[in-house]
Amino acid sequence: MHIGTRTLLAVATAVAVAALAGCAGETSSDSTQQPAPGQVAPGTGTFKDIDTAARELVTREAYWQSPAVLDVEQTQRIGLAVGEGEKLTQKINAMLPDTLTTAAGPVEVGPTVKATLRGNTEDVEITPSESVNATTGSDVQMLWTWLVHPKRPTDDLLLTAYLEVPLSNGHTITHEVALSVQVRRTMSYTVWQVLTHWGTWSAVVTSLIGAVSWLLRRRKKKPGDRQQQDEAPEPSVANVAA
Repeated sequence: MHIGTRTLLAVATAVAVAALAGCAGETSSDSTQQPAPGQVAPGTGTFKDIDTAARELVTREAYWQSPAVLDVEQTQRIGLAVGEGEKLTQKINAMLPDTLTTAAGPVEVGPTVKATLRGNTEDVEITPSESVNATTGSDVQMLWTWLVHPKRPTDDLLLTAYLEVPLSNGHTITHEVALSVQVRRTMSYTVWQVLTHWGTWSAVVTSLIGAVSWLLRRRKKKPGDRQQQDEAPEPSVANVAA
């Protein structure tokens, strides 16, 4: 009877130890799977929604269509195209003839994309012109054009297109595509500058002429005449009275 009691106690102890070990294992496993405070578990929440919606986008090459050089104070058209196709080529030939193609790299796009062109307002005026979307399924043919009016000559006019791509979950991703182009001086712009600043130029020229005339007059005076003027006695009081 005494032996049976010990056996029962040993079995009960073994069962209790096994149960505690199982609970500890489950607790450890759960703690490793739970994210730390302030973190989002991988593949869940907003980031998962954005990643899922972004997989619906397609990647295509973007390229600029612009003149090799812009003329100051003259309005010219430039364009940004994404993808390729017959309709896109026809539109580029019609709207942007004699333009240079400059690669802008790959971008992710969807069925709808909004493009905005920006530049330094002191250097250029930009007017939205036209957008073309001939996309059908995965056949992407997109084109945006703008009217660009440079205000002053520069070797490096920086223009940046911002592409806004809406996702199916309501979020929007943005791409920045940059273009650098030279703006050259024209004869009409130079004449305009001269006429606009004529008052300043006139004052400068007048000052230079006055300075040169003064130097020439000093050189024309003979040293003897200057000495005689210095040595001439002052009139006496008697002479003045006579």
